[in-house]
Amino acid sequence: MPSTKRYSIIFGLSIFFASAYGQDGSTSAYGDSTAVLNDTSIVVSNPEASQQQTDSGSYYRINKTYLKSFFTDLPKVAAAPFHYSPKDWQTVGLVTATVGVTLLADREIKQVMQRNKKPWLDKSASIVEPFGNKYAPLITGALYVTGVVTKDRKMEHASLMTAKSLAFSTLFYISSKQLVRRRRPSFTDDPFEINSVFGGGREWTSFPSGHTNTVFSVATALALEYRHKKWVPPLAYSIAGLTAISRSYDNRHWTSDIVMGAVIGHFVTKTLYRIEEQKNRKKEPLTLKW
Repeated sequence: MPSTKRYSIIFGLSIFFASAYGQDGSTSAYGDSTAVLNDTSIVVSNPEASQQQTDSGSYYRINKTYLKSFFTDLPKVAAAPFHYSPKDWQTVGLVTATVGVTLLADREIKQVMQRNKKPWLDKSASIVEPFGNKYAPLITGALYVTGVVTKDRKMEHASLMTAKSLAFSTLFYISSKQLVRRRRPSFTDDPFEINSVFGGGREWTSFPSGHTNTVFSVATALALEYRHKKWVPPLAYSIAGLTAISRSYDNRHWTSDIVMGAVIGHFVTKTLYRIEEQKNRKKEPLTLKW
């Protein structure tokens, strides 16, 4: 397949995935926080009240309601692009441009990474790599057990939200790998080498990066749940970023695979939290505004 055609296919699919998962945190994707009912002056209270409602008792436990939410929330996450605002589409454009730039630079970035191998970098990469694989479910499980044992309802809820976001983003990235059968950089120097849909073995599963998707899903969930603790978001995203870089350093993924994995993990999780916030708003008392 000519390289220009390969580029068109991969970049076109990148635009699609960016559209599906590129939503930012603006309030318009599922409706503004101030919802007017009929033609009256009755409105739903502000986002601060929504957060108080969440903190006061809208926490998940492993029960029928939680399990049912997997089936009701997944279609909403998938349909999110149909509710995007102009600001959301600006984010999509930025994400698409970033994927495009890294796609063009994939070969050069690979060469730089492989020319600068060092023992201490090898060791560092081996330390952070498991955060995108076996550490993610362990961290989530540890949060849940700790929350239950200590009766910390917020921590218990955080672990269950993390688990759900991880399940959703994993479903999206696995589906993406089957559609975009891109060859891993350890098998080729051509970043535009792809196979037919569902074709080939594991060497054709480069796009997007599953490790990066996983670690950014967990990092985003923890950053959102514990955003009131100033050290949590920087730490979570730093670990996620180092894990993502290790996938390029280990020659397991092209840089554009890593960027797209981070996009899916981050924005699927943010969208899920937006949906949860919308549920909580419906529980708020109505306030009269004359």
